[in-house]
Amino acid sequence: MVMHAENFQVYPEALGPGTEVGTWRVVERLGVGGFGAVYRVEDMARPGEFYALKLALRPGDERAEREVTLLMVKAVHRNVVRFHACGRWPHPQTGYLYFVMDWVSGWPLDTWAEEVNPSFRELAQAAGKVALAFDALHRAGVLHRDLKPAHILIREPDGEPVVIDFGIGDYAGAATITEQTVPPGTLLLRSPESVRFHREHHGRPGARYEHQPTDDLYALGVSLYRVVTGHYPFPPHLPPDMLYLAIEAQTPPAPADFNRRTPQALSDVIMRLLAKKPQERYPTGAELHAALMAAVSFGQTAAWEASLFEWDDEGQGTELEPSATPRRRIRRPEWPTYSATPPAARLVIAPALPFVQLPARGDVVEAGQEPPAGEPPARQRLRSPVLVVPVLLVVGVGMAAWGMRLLEREASSDAKEPAPLSDAVTLPSPHREVAPVEALPEVVPATAPPMVEATGVAAAPLAALTKEDAPVMKESKPSASALKKVGMKAMGVAGACLNLACSGPQVRPAPPPEDCPPGALEAMKELGIERGDAQVFVFDVIKGEPHVITVREGNATLRLGGEWKGLPKGGLLYGKLYLADRVYGRFTWLRVNQGRTYPVCIDLRSSGRERGLERKPGSDADSARIWTTGYANPVDHFE
Repeated sequence: MVMHAENFQVYPEALGPGTEVGTWRVVERLGVGGFGAVYRVEDMARPGEFYALKLALRPGDERAEREVTLLMVKAVHRNVVRFHACGRWPHPQTGYLYFVMDWVSGWPLDTWAEEVNPSFRELAQAAGKVALAFDALHRAGVLHRDLKPAHILIREPDGEPVVIDFGIGDYAGAATITEQTVPPGTLLLRSPESVRFHREHHGRPGARYEHQPTDDLYALGVSLYRVVTGHYPFPPHLPPDMLYLAIEAQTPPAPADFNRRTPQALSDVIMRLLAKKPQERYPTGAELHAALMAAVSFGQTAAWEASLFEWDDEGQGTELEPSATPRRRIRRPEWPTYSATPPAARLVIAPALPFVQLPARGDVVEAGQEPPAGEPPARQRLRSPVLVVPVLLVVGVGMAAWGMRLLEREASSDAKEPAPLSDAVTLPSPHREVAPVEALPEVVPATAPPMVEATGVAAAPLAALTKEDAPVMKESKPSASALKKVGMKAMGVAGACLNLACSGPQVRPAPPPEDCPPGALEAMKELGIERGDAQVFVFDVIKGEPHVITVREGNATLRLGGEWKGLPKGGLLYGKLYLADRVYGRFTWLRVNQGRTYPVCIDLRSSGRERGLERKPGSDADSARIWTTGYANPVDHFE
């Protein structure tokens, strides 16, 4: 039976199946929000084709009109839900505004994470596409202002993320609709700066918070936190005033602190998105995308291919249905720090000091390990690598003074048998390797900072006193030259100790061979990029004529200097630099000007086509001076 709205009272939030809205027939209601109801509808002109129809809850709703403008003109992107038609119902002039979009068959982002349990690589790729979509929206002056997991759908056929619901969105030049201090939205996903503005300006006439792109990216960070941990950064059940306080002042535990399956690089990206100050976050979606792709490309493959959570099977059926397929569900980590996955061990070897007891051979000192029971606090502190330099300085100076005092004491005594040097002091082994602890990155308050994996550096051998150097005691008083000689040798030991602690890091070895990222060879073949077909590049941050710059090891972005097999000029390469005898580069993502991103396998060559870039004078172990241009060279593996 066909139902006509003119014959009865209209309730736009409760249309029944079969109701006709324009040329669309209601199939089912998908949801109701504060400003509109969404239905799955069928195109009556094309039976079997289904769409999503959003119907305003109030006639003449300016917010619905703004959403139509956004989707039809401003927010057009392949990862934003597509607009098809609009109209008014039941009366074409005075009725409720409606518009028709794609019906996205899939899951909200958090549901997808828990039902499908994808890999961290799949999540990073989906998040990267959302980041690029927001980069395009923000450059067009469009702000979502209500981003949350429910507003990012993962399309079932192809896994593409689709951003939906611009009901409280805004765009540059749009008229002000509300008089509220902050835009309507979900409290859990508000940024710290918007919360602070609301607290300081609540009740003041005309005070309105200007939503920024960094607010949208903060909300994306909250959404990703929810996805990888199963929890929001702050408990949703808190009273609003306490929740406001937590968002503004507290730092949540890092995702890797309690879902230890999370790759550390992904955890770091999410925590940067949640930084309290907007200038400390990624300023654009493009930079967020680059960070995600670099993290995936250079992380451990096994960690990124792992699923987000462990599966927890519930058995093989029930008494009523013993043959039923077991239902799978994730094992959600407990808030805040419990995890079924133990933390990885970190090897930290303390330097060999004569008065510090080292672990027995083969023992491993793990990060966070409690010291042995009964060990004095002073000895516990002496195990810290941070004390290596001052302790060795004291040892060296003390040894020098000891040598001088020994000679004077023996010269003034009548002893016939001088004490052997080996009985007086025990020198460390000259062949022990010391693993220095590098400086930690900026520490996030209220979280346990990850231990930086130590890099083994061979210690300089300690100078030892030879037989000729040992003081030979005679009945006569030693000469001043003998005293000077022994004193200088003792100071030599001190100098060797200081060299052990203070010598600069050695030049790192060249990176080991590595396979290309998955799909890179196929993508390059599709693009027509052939092995050895090099193209000129320039570092993306460099403007003007080529010159010498200083770089450090880590992520980098290159800009192609010309067309490459038909690709438009100006594509960007994302990858990493390695400092060794030369500066090596491995770049694994190519972004073309149309916004599409492809996996690639490209290393850097000098102007003479040598692998790696030459280190210019002025380079040191932690930085390198290089020329700003060279060749991006496609390869089938990294040598």
